[in-house]
Amino acid sequence: MKHKFGSITGFVLAGGESRRMGGPKQSLMLGGETMLERQIRLLRSVCRSVTVVGPRQNRTWREVQFLPDPILGRGPLGGVYAALGETRSEFNLIAACDLPFLETRFLNRLASLALDTRADVTIPEDKSRRLLPLCAVYRRELRGILRGRLAQDSNKADGYFRQLRLCVLPWRETMRSGFSVHIFDNINRPEDYEAAKLRLAAV
Repeated sequence: MKHKFGSITGFVLAGGESRRMGGPKQSLMLGGETMLERQIRLLRSVCRSVTVVGPRQNRTWREVQFLPDPILGRGPLGGVYAALGETRSEFNLIAACDLPFLETRFLNRLASLALDTRADVTIPEDKSRRLLPLCAVYRRELRGILRGRLAQDSNKADGYFRQLRLCVLPWRETMRSGFSVHIFDNINRPEDYEAAKLRLAAV
């Protein structure tokens, strides 16, 4: 069931250099829409508003704000920092544009956990039990901690988690809830893109 959380703002990270792909990933077509369009649509079904951290791709998206990444070359951490500097919401759902198999139902679950636990970061783990900082709910107050990480020349989006109160959504729980094992697959290389197109065509 779709549910829009009026207290959560959504951000799509779309400012990466995409070196391994050889071009901007956000413009790749999947299922009749670009990956960026897909992620905007998904987050709009959950959040009260959606902002894209990255260059404007389509001037017809009048209801979507675009936020230039103020710290170019600093990777995902710079994008998360930009989002938390822009937001007026305490809780912010941040997702990379290259996660094409995310689902509204999963994001609803993540948002509900964030509001219930009031954790600093509400974050899922993948099948290898790695945390996924580019699909998580962040508290606005973390901007100061991120500023410190960037000042230390650290670009890792998860390098500061030991300082925080985390709510981790275990992989086994994601699987028990009936989601695909591919839910967190991302697209970094041309072969990932081809595999994603085949997977979507088979659905």
